[in-house]
Amino acid sequence: MPNYVRANATAICWSGKSCQIIRLGRSRDQLKVLACWQSKPGQDQSLAELVVQGVKAVGCTDNEFIVAGGDQVGWGMADIEVPGAIGREQLRGALAFELRKQTPIPPDKLLWGYRLLPGPGEQQNLCVRLFYVREEQWRKWLAVLSGLNHVDVILPAPLALDPLFADADIVFPAEPGGSGYQTRKTGPLRVVAQNVNLATMSFPEAFPPAQEYQLEALESLPREEQMSCIPALILAAYGLSKESSRDQGTLIPPPENLKARRNIASKIIAAGLLVYICATLVSGYARQFQAKAGHLRRIESETKMVQALLDGLKKQSDPAEKEFVHSLRQELQDNVQQMPDFPEALIELSNLIEAPTWASTRLEWNAGQIAMQLQSSTRNLDLPEKLEESPLLGDVRELSSQFNQGVYTQRYNLNARFDTEEEKLEFVQRQKKRLEAAKQQALEEAATPVTDTAEDSDASDAADPQDENSDEVPGEENSSRAPAPVPAPQP
Repeated sequence: MPNYVRANATAICWSGKSCQIIRLGRSRDQLKVLACWQSKPGQDQSLAELVVQGVKAVGCTDNEFIVAGGDQVGWGMADIEVPGAIGREQLRGALAFELRKQTPIPPDKLLWGYRLLPGPGEQQNLCVRLFYVREEQWRKWLAVLSGLNHVDVILPAPLALDPLFADADIVFPAEPGGSGYQTRKTGPLRVVAQNVNLATMSFPEAFPPAQEYQLEALESLPREEQMSCIPALILAAYGLSKESSRDQGTLIPPPENLKARRNIASKIIAAGLLVYICATLVSGYARQFQAKAGHLRRIESETKMVQALLDGLKKQSDPAEKEFVHSLRQELQDNVQQMPDFPEALIELSNLIEAPTWASTRLEWNAGQIAMQLQSSTRNLDLPEKLEESPLLGDVRELSSQFNQGVYTQRYNLNARFDTEEEKLEFVQRQKKRLEAAKQQALEEAATPVTDTAEDSDASDAADPQDENSDEVPGEENSSRAPAPVPAPQP
């Protein structure tokens, strides 16, 4: 089934001394004959003039797709199968070789093209319809069409079949009287049967796709005139289909003076808009460059003015200021900042971060800045202070702290840097205070057992003597009274 992509198309066919022109359109799922014209040239009238007259009679416009069919002599066709994997250049070479087998005419006296035919999806070969025509016959066709403004495709009607009317066996009238030839479908290809008798056939029998047309004025014509319009009906339907545009790249192209130049006004407007946009962009860039150049000139003039002021100040400054500036510059040059490298910082972090704390994500290092995320089953409140007191780390900031499912998650930012002199002094003082506090705590812990023993002894001596002779109450296992002392053995 062909894919129709146009609304209207016109087909021109001629044979001998008659010309048939049909203008076809689409009406829902049918093809509608918009205009039908056929005539013979009058006295002193050429076939080219007759074609121009007929095109005007059917109302064909310059934007409409036109297909010309030529007459029935001087050309040939052949359906060929070629391997599907063949390239385009190799395909043309194979068809040129096949052309020598189809006709004894030398290739330099022929013009040829081809159409790619649709085939089953599982087929491995390409179906190609080869079309060739004598060069002198092609020139005659162009002479007949020379009065037109444009022609899109030139090919005889039998070549336009498939996928158009792919399942139909169509009869074409030959130039002499009541005979013709029939193109019959055999698999994906077609064969031609000659000397078909048209006298015994009706128009629907000769042209089975007639049921897909709304024939309009063509329906009232005599059978012979209807038969003569079969090629034009096929070519007009072909002009509506998508294949007509695709085949323009493989068929014989029309000469330059007959090529279509549609939508000239739109193209001129588009070209004008393109020129306007380019001119606007160029002028905009030019103004922008001029503004930047002016800004740079102002900066340069201000720089020169400031430089002149600096030169004047240098001349007015006293030697003491020059000496101070020199010493300050030397100090800045000698002040080379040193910092720990990544391996040192990583070793220091490994020593300070102890189990059960671990790093849950990657540790990020950016020119001495460290970002890390730690997780632990218990929250270590002393970790920021330990990191801060490290001689290789500093500027510790706890960004966030979360507790989820028994795990503490803490994010830190810190810097890898050596401690300053002030920080070293503060660390020594804090260390000294911690040592003193630890020593004091140790002394207190050592004195605590002695005091407890003395207090226990005093409590036992001060006990009531009556307790010694008191009878113990049975079952008072949780009594708070002390047991009676056992008398020492006699020596």
